[in-house]
Amino acid sequence: MNLLLIVLSPLCFFTFKWLQTHYLKHSLCNPILLSIAFISVILVWSEVPYTEFATINTAYFWLLDLAIVALAIPLYKESRTIKQHTWRYILCSATGVLVSSIIAMLVAYLLGANEQLIASLAPNAVTTPIAIEVSNQLNGISALSAVIVICVGIFGAVFGLPLLKLFGLTHIPSQGLALGAACHAVGTARAIEVDEHMGAFASVSLVLSAILTPLIIPVIYTLIELVLLN
Repeated sequence: MNLLLIVLSPLCFFTFKWLQTHYLKHSLCNPILLSIAFISVILVWSEVPYTEFATINTAYFWLLDLAIVALAIPLYKESRTIKQHTWRYILCSATGVLVSSIIAMLVAYLLGANEQLIASLAPNAVTTPIAIEVSNQLNGISALSAVIVICVGIFGAVFGLPLLKLFGLTHIPSQGLALGAACHAVGTARAIEVDEHMGAFASVSLVLSAILTPLIIPVIYTLIELVLLN
């Protein structure tokens, strides 16, 4: 049984990836989304606790670090262009962090969420390890933050580009910056699939957002806490 649980994740992903490439070309047929849904059904059906599944698949978390480092390859290829406009990209990424966090917290507040839930929603557009640390710092629920980050990433990978095109944003570097800022690693992976040039700028935004989020979010949360939550 343990062997089956170990091979389940890569088997699902590569199967759905192959199906998407050859048959299911619609953006809704995202291999990550389909893999999560299929594995969830298998775990419920076999009555395997998620904690047991996660423990058995610990090695994949180590591989995740290598996957993040691999995103530096397209970043390096566009390094000359990136150096010329570094401050613009920092400003864009900072704006993305601010807007995503403020909107999430305000909507949660208006819907009657408690302080802990609002803190959990604050780091919603950054890679999962950073989101967990920031959530812990704000006394939020780190597990909930991780789930929200994954959902945001999948939503962005599926609907991000169609929405950008709907609003007339067709400039490839801008599309990459938007996907990286809003949808972190999943959005960046999607950008690389579409266009390597786009993926490079998504990598820039991903890295800058990861740096800026721990600096910006605690300050913004403290201000909102003083104004709205007290």
